[in-house]
Amino acid sequence: MAGDPTMSQISLNGSVKWAAARIGWPLIRFKQKREILETNGFPKVDRITNLYVKADIDAWINRRRQVADQILHIGGAQITTEVNLDAI
Repeated sequence: MAGDPTMSQISLNGSVKWAAARIGWPLIRFKQKREILETNGFPKVDRITNLYVKADIDAWINRRRQVADQILHIGGAQITTEVNLDAI
């Protein structure tokens, strides 16, 4: 089979090549730094498939984010309660 089937979106597992691409590194750099990555919580290859679980790598990336998707405003908010008299 030509190419890397794990590069397909349908594949839930990824090769070393996929993992390197996912974090934006060339394959050679990924291989050189893999031990350091794993020391910092990067997922290891699944022992059965010998591939990375893509969701685990995405979760690792998300944990490293510095900015949340939502900004929560806490404090000073007024809560207004209304009663729908037509519903009674």
